[in-house]
Amino acid sequence: MSAVTETPTCARVLADVVARTGCTHVFGLMGDGNMHLFLALRERGVEIVEVRHESAAVAMAEGYGWSSGRTGICSVTHGPGLTHVATSLVVAARNHSPLVLIAAETPAGYQGAQTFDQESFVTSCEARYRRLAPGEHPAAALGEAIALAEATSGPVVLAVAADLLLSPVPAGTVASDGHHPPEPSEADELAAARRLHELLTAAERPVMIAGRGALGCGDLVRALADELGTGLATTLPAKGLFDGHALDLGIAGGLAHPAAERVLRSADLVVAVGASMGRSTTQSGRLFAGARVVKLVDDPREGKMTETLRAGAKGTLTQLLALVRARNGARAPWFVPVGRATDCWREDLRDYAPPITPGVVDPRHAVAEIDAHIPGDAQVVVSNGHCSGFASAFLTAPRHGRFFAAQGFGSIGQALTTAVGVALGAPGRKTVVFEGDAAFMMHAQDLDTAARAGADLTVFVLNDQALGTEYHRLLTTSDDAEAAVVPSPDLAALAAALGARSAVIDRPNAQAAAAAALEPGLAVVDVRTSRAVLSRHMRLPGKKQ
Repeated sequence: MSAVTETPTCARVLADVVARTGCTHVFGLMGDGNMHLFLALRERGVEIVEVRHESAAVAMAEGYGWSSGRTGICSVTHGPGLTHVATSLVVAARNHSPLVLIAAETPAGYQGAQTFDQESFVTSCEARYRRLAPGEHPAAALGEAIALAEATSGPVVLAVAADLLLSPVPAGTVASDGHHPPEPSEADELAAARRLHELLTAAERPVMIAGRGALGCGDLVRALADELGTGLATTLPAKGLFDGHALDLGIAGGLAHPAAERVLRSADLVVAVGASMGRSTTQSGRLFAGARVVKLVDDPREGKMTETLRAGAKGTLTQLLALVRARNGARAPWFVPVGRATDCWREDLRDYAPPITPGVVDPRHAVAEIDAHIPGDAQVVVSNGHCSGFASAFLTAPRHGRFFAAQGFGSIGQALTTAVGVALGAPGRKTVVFEGDAAFMMHAQDLDTAARAGADLTVFVLNDQALGTEYHRLLTTSDDAEAAVVPSPDLAALAAALGARSAVIDRPNAQAAAAAALEPGLAVVDVRTSRAVLSRHMRLPGKKQ
């Protein structure tokens, strides 16, 4: 008799549920608390991606969810196996990313070193904790954890005592359907549509800003702009949503190009759809100081300091468009269209040109040269930190691909590991990462994970041999900016040792190296950038450096 047909155990039942979701990969690091779950998953053909650090397991599950559309699943053991995931768990919570972490709890009667209050720890990481109780059917528990993650758009930790994994489960019991997210109220959507119609028709200089929550509504927002003459902008996670539209202004906030910033600063009404309107998007409130800001969100956690309409975005915008077309004639735009973002950024290159010494490159020019070779269906992942200002500005969102910002919780070091999950969630597409050198070194060991998993991934490391943001801040606040200089090892050699093709860009005209690195497979390019170049978002008036 094969292992799969033996008496079902808790581990095997959990593995069955995972397989039925269509989840192809589970990310984790084996410990004695979850090793039997890994064996059961392997029996069912689910690929286990063994990471080199538990934090990477959660980040990869998040990225897998972004690209696959499924709820990412990962697993760690108890004690330190769980505490290692802290940052990635908070990042997923702040990104509103549904995922399930199956975490072991110590077995009954255990009194060893790894005992601690796991539930309080997980709660402090802004995630939900769901414990599998003795005698409870594991399929029901995991089904409810997945449904809860999807309903709340956030991470859920399903805790399973290690000694339960091998316990038998009575045959014939079926899992519950769990809790499903409530459908948006049509009454709420109609009320929100009427309020937005009132505001937009009264405004003289309106702008609509789309965030991650509006990614499925781009056509509706475009149609509204055609009718109302509103400016169109996005937050960084929605970059590229309005590319090609005459009224597109690109990214709003600190990453706006100069021409867009002038228009945005003149707005008298900002309607934010699926966007939290945080400090980056509003330049800490300075960009829209003279405008009314109204947010349309379906998340009750959103909505502080601004008028907030809580309703489903798609339903609300559909009703709003009907109201506009029934009661209004098309209005002309209130501003002169600024043109393509790539053309607008030339103003920054023209007006700000610090001297570049031999052996390093201007990161803005390097990113623009690389961008020309990125496939049109690629998935691009951008890190946080000083490097993100260059990548976010000078990259074009792939026309038939996706653009992701691995910046939740303001953390650096998440892009590489998140991108591995992105790559495995959408096989057949190239995934491209832009990461800083300090952030890359935080998880460089998981290049080995990418190599073992067969990820089609190219990593461009913008390497200024420093903690870039801190270096530039210290330049203006102290006489010892060199304290932030942290020389990197030979990144190309390191990448090669971990299983990746590698190259170095240290002079202009990087097209050949970029094109070669973007061939199928795993590659890392050490882009040696000049510390003399300060990202525009850190040169803005009033920006603390």
